[in-house]
Amino acid sequence: MKRRRITQRAFLNVRTSIAVLLCAAAVCWVLSATVLAFFRPEASSKVFQRTLSFSERVAYQRAIEDVYWRHRIWPKDNPDSKPSLDAVISQAQLEKKVEDYLLKSQTLEDHW
Repeated sequence: MKRRRITQRAFLNVRTSIAVLLCAAAVCWVLSATVLAFFRPEASSKVFQRTLSFSERVAYQRAIEDVYWRHRIWPKDNPDSKPSLDAVISQAQLEKKVEDYLLKSQTLEDHW
């Protein structure tokens, strides 16, 4: 009985040691990757930046509005069916929204 307890403790110590070693290796790996990335800023600064045209921005805004509209829950007590997005928001409203975003972005950029 006593020998069995010693064997169980030794087994748990081996398992604990292996778990600690694996965790330490994972931490070292994460830290080394972070340190390497810190000393290589040119890799992170090579981000592809593309200027979107106004029509592209309007098209993307419409896609965003479409996702919002599809996920909006239509009230059960409303007897009418849910209208299409085109019936709810016009092209002019989309363009106005994009213009407002661009104006606000430019204002923030000028301020900061």
